Amino acid sequence: MKAVGRRWLLRSAPLIALAAALPWALRGSAPATAGSPVPGDPRLPLALPGTDGRPFDIGAERGRVVLVYFGYTHCPDVCPSTLADLRDAVGRLGPDAGRVRVVFVTLDPRRDTGPLLADYLASFAPAAGAPFVGLVPDEAALAAAARAWGVTWRSAESGAYLDHSSVVTAVGPDGRARLRYGFSQSADPAALARDVEGLIHGA
Repeated sequence: MKAVGRRWLLRSAPLIALAAALPWALRGSAPATAGSPVPGDPRLPLALPGTDGRPFDIGAERGRVVLVYFGYTHCPDVCPSTLADLRDAVGRLGPDAGRVRVVFVTLDPRRDTGPLLADYLASFAPAAGAPFVGLVPDEAALAAAARAWGVTWRSAESGAYLDHSSVVTAVGPDGRARLRYGFSQSADPAALARDVEGLIHGA
């Protein structure tokens, strides 16, 4: 080995050792999540009528991970794509699928009647675990719930569709909102399933 090569190797040795050790050091740190942490882990209210007219209260879901999404049945792309991703994520959980609830709140209660929303969600029913829950609030209750969950929407100029934010919120078994997913973040069912597993098992 030439002298220059030996000197370079000796000078670089500490950096090479650090690079080799870094992955092992990082294993002890908190794992990254696909979703963005919700500051303060708040308890967000969600008590609205279901598609069958009976009341739903997220407070009764303690012990489960609840994935909350606001959308509407006439949505041409974002809502069905997100629901399909949620279904696929739940399908990856095996026995833990029974410890997850997906809740869909309609942003279009004038058109999304209970029976219509129930039929719509049935097409996204996971192979294992609980079927998706649909909620049909009146206009006032919807405005309050959307505000609490950080969801915005407005009628499009054509009047046929709504412009709305696409956000999935993961609520932990302790009833606190833990992670939020924008459209691109929720589009990876495998990563979403890993996050949910972490919430189920207390990560």
